Amino acid sequence: MSGGRLVSQVNGAFVAPSAAGIAPGDRGFTLGDGVFETLRAKNGQPLRWAFHEQRLIASLAMLGIDPGMSMEELRGEVRACLLACGSDDSSVRISVSRGVAAERGLAPSSGMQPTVAIEVRPFAGYPPGLYKRGMSLVTSAIPRNERSPLARVKSLSYLENVLARMEAQEAGADEALVLNTAGGVAGASAANVFVVFEQARRQGTLVTPPVEEGALPGTVRGLVLGELAARCGLRAEEGRLLPGMLEGPGREVFLTNALMGVMPVTCIDGRAAGGGTPGSYAARVAEALEARDREETACPGQL
Repeated sequence: MSGGRLVSQVNGAFVAPSAAGIAPGDRGFTLGDGVFETLRAKNGQPLRWAFHEQRLIASLAMLGIDPGMSMEELRGEVRACLLACGSDDSSVRISVSRGVAAERGLAPSSGMQPTVAIEVRPFAGYPPGLYKRGMSLVTSAIPRNERSPLARVKSLSYLENVLARMEAQEAGADEALVLNTAGGVAGASAANVFVVFEQARRQGTLVTPPVEEGALPGTVRGLVLGELAARCGLRAEEGRLLPGMLEGPGREVFLTNALMGVMPVTCIDGRAAGGGTPGSYAARVAEALEARDREETACPGQL
């Protein structure tokens, strides 16, 4: 496979991307009433599917949405879309809304049929130069409400994240650092935040905020905590991080998400993060993630 094309599917039917439509009364469109997952695929195989499936199931259960199909059926539809796309490297977006309401209002109607949309497109990856220089962050003025249940799901209502990213763009930064209502680090607008401490008693300790601090339970985050840190000789733990703990020497900062993998951070609010250059720990975790992805594509369904 090589090249590839954009593929869209709505409720099990392939549609031309320019002709795909959502009913005006669909609650995903009118209220952001639904959830989504974004994942990467290699050689027609969705990567880290078990992690995305687990989060999607939890998110749908929290919102009380029945997707109208099993997760195995959904995976089959994703694979069909990947085959139609025909790319070696793809991004996949799965969106599930509660569906079209019989009447207007906030309360859901009974017997609603969900809308399930899948979009697959060739993915060229993030610019290699970005990994070499590291991302710059700017602290967003928009706090994340760590007490909200929506902090733990990828809701179709993603405007706070959009506004945070717009802040970063206007400031000339690559990403936004998002704090919670207590001033602790929650994450980035579209990624989880990790810090590796290199000094004294915390040497070799990798820390990321817990979900109670407003961190999204990211799929790569889960892998780093559960598998990859140990592969790299790091102690992984969840813990509260304050913004000042991301700056200065003796530490290394990086971001993770499903598409970009592991991204070094070298600047926050115009000040050096860590040593101001990409460090060795981010590279080691990135290599471990790539190795696991190769293992998964070689033996699909076994990881």
